[in-house]
Amino acid sequence: MNYEYELKDISCFVQVARAGSLSRASNIYNIPKASLSHHLRKLEDALQVQLFIRKAKGLELTEAGKKYLELCSAIFESCDSAANAAQWAHTAVGGTIRLAATSEFGTSVIGAAALHFSRSYPDVHFDIQLCSVEKIITGQVDFDCLIYVGESPDSPLMRRKLGDFTYGLYASPAYLSSVPKTQDLKAVERLSGIIYMRNNTPERWVLDKQKTRQICSPETKYTVNDYWMSKYFCVKGMGVSYLPDFFVKYEVESKALVPILPDWRSRAVPVFIIYSPQKHRIARIAKLVDILCENFEGFTMLPGYSLVSREE
Repeated sequence: MNYEYELKDISCFVQVARAGSLSRASNIYNIPKASLSHHLRKLEDALQVQLFIRKAKGLELTEAGKKYLELCSAIFESCDSAANAAQWAHTAVGGTIRLAATSEFGTSVIGAAALHFSRSYPDVHFDIQLCSVEKIITGQVDFDCLIYVGESPDSPLMRRKLGDFTYGLYASPAYLSSVPKTQDLKAVERLSGIIYMRNNTPERWVLDKQKTRQICSPETKYTVNDYWMSKYFCVKGMGVSYLPDFFVKYEVESKALVPILPDWRSRAVPVFIIYSPQKHRIARIAKLVDILCENFEGFTMLPGYSLVSREE
């Protein structure tokens, strides 16, 4: 079957789909909005398929559009792999790595990993993005490797497990000295809570002790959509936070924070690195995946992410 469209039409479709609107795609890729619109119309007319639903806030992919994006992205990834293979010998480690992470704890791992890798392979450059899970799932983020917190969605991409972490309850000594002693989770629920908002929904404090599971729901003092902000308020003595152990390691060691009821822990949360099979053939990607898997625990424990040194 002959379709009257060109590779440029498909490329513009992928760029607009990832950006979410013609205006954003125009700004990101430096292509006139009118040109992008022309290529989209040409592609839809040739396929006789509606790829987008036009809405006031931008463009939304139809089901056909989502499937088309998935397959077209794979084609472009294969082209990118072919180009990289032509430019670099198999043993050379150079070029650019597009490294993405879900924004929750990406900073604590991705920065340490990039720094460690750059010292060993100075010819590698990094394009680092911290982004929401929604953007990843809808294909709006173009990456070579992705650090994903939690059970990853079904995908044809490859994945390797980096490790696990658990959450616990934490507060500053000053705050704990100002409230009644916390002997159980019921007592914690009477304290001021610093609540992380996940997709505009309060994160549940789900805690296990042996075979018992409970949900702790404290009085809300602050709601935040950033764990760094949650830790900041916690160190400043504004309430209790539900935070990953590795994220507060140095605050606890310096006694800026104290674990509350340490026998109560969350379930283990897995962390994965995700990448396409084609990308793994590229030397720099394969090296990065191996280094992350071998050093993940060390990356989460690096002291550069402590708030304590910034305390007045």
